[in-house]
Amino acid sequence: MVELLVYYLIAVNLGGFVAFGLDKEFAETGSWRISETTLLAFAFLGGWLGVLAGRKVFRHKTRKQGFGRVLVRVFAAQMVLVVMLGLFIWNLSTTPGNILFESEEETAARLAIERSVTYEGCNEVRAQGKAPLYRGQPGYGEHMDGDGDGIACEPYR
Repeated sequence: MVELLVYYLIAVNLGGFVAFGLDKEFAETGSWRISETTLLAFAFLGGWLGVLAGRKVFRHKTRKQGFGRVLVRVFAAQMVLVVMLGLFIWNLSTTPGNILFESEEETAARLAIERSVTYEGCNEVRAQGKAPLYRGQPGYGEHMDGDGDGIACEPYR
């Protein structure tokens, strides 16, 4: 998955760089042009580094202040999204009972603990005073976790 993301980013950055070069050539020869929307789309789709490099190398669209401001906003928005995604993934990876980042050994150990005790359902869990059950605790079962949040036999609301 990470390898595919790297290939994607290389392609979109290369595409943005080449688009700036072509648009500069088209501008100098007076022929058909690549729209600013298309150029900004490369940046928006993750190719802002290629777009900035193309802008600098080809000295194209450097005097258009409005274009530069939009480019900075796209970059800032992407950095905010990257930080938010990073925090989300970090939070998932450090949350107890999270199964997203479990190794095979961790999954086997968790399932062994969960299956060490069995309950017919939440009524039995509540009757024994064990509710709520959290993923990874003895007796936890996905069949008792109606909303899939890792907490089974939650209190009535």
